[in-house]
Amino acid sequence: MKRITVGLLSAALGGSLLLSAGPASAQRATLGVHIDSVNPNPVVVTDDQDTNVTVEVRTTEAVRVELHLRPASNQFRSQDANEPRLIHDGDLWRFTTSFDANDLEGRWLAIADAYDKDGKKVTDQVNFAVKHEQRGKAETRLGSFRVNPDAVRKGRWVYFTGRLEVREDRYWEGVKNEEVAIYFRARGSSAWKWVTSTDSEWRGQFRAKARAFKSGEYRAVFEGNDELDESSSRAVRLRVWGGGWDRR
Repeated sequence: MKRITVGLLSAALGGSLLLSAGPASAQRATLGVHIDSVNPNPVVVTDDQDTNVTVEVRTTEAVRVELHLRPASNQFRSQDANEPRLIHDGDLWRFTTSFDANDLEGRWLAIADAYDKDGKKVTDQVNFAVKHEQRGKAETRLGSFRVNPDAVRKGRWVYFTGRLEVREDRYWEGVKNEEVAIYFRARGSSAWKWVTSTDSEWRGQFRAKARAFKSGEYRAVFEGNDELDESSSRAVRLRVWGGGWDRR
């Protein structure tokens, strides 16, 4: 987790938070500290992404505030925040930090120590949660898969076309620069065998070719990656003359 720095407060906001002393307030205000918020809470960390967190602390009569963040379990050492580098405005102190997948999942504590000009200290603390989530892979499909022609003489070329798509909200969009493999299963066999591979192009379209020696079925397969889920096309039949499947 990165070390914490304080954010600059606006003069307008700070001015509205200044305490005013009326005629009856001859006494000096008491040193106080209160953690207003930890935002977001829970802190959700997704895969290798950093999640930014803001902690807001309000004080009275404080000249310095230190913030400590640590897992609630005492077996883990606290992680200290840097002392604010900018002068606060009014009674609001804003700290920012970030969490990542290396930070422990579970219950955490935010501990604020406020000091007055004489060195007196008061403390406030709140609980917050850290959760780890793995981002789901995007759904894909191989559409419009075709084998052309659908009947050839043994040893002739056949051509494959189709489109690799990913679901974006309610719509399907083409995906380019991804590998699509073509597999073949001979009539009477249960085994799919790799034939050739190609890359998807603009709008997700792909093209490939191979020589046909047996009658059977072809299908396109996308194996997926860290962000995209795997998918397969429908199976398409091909009849090869003299290849063992002369009648459809």
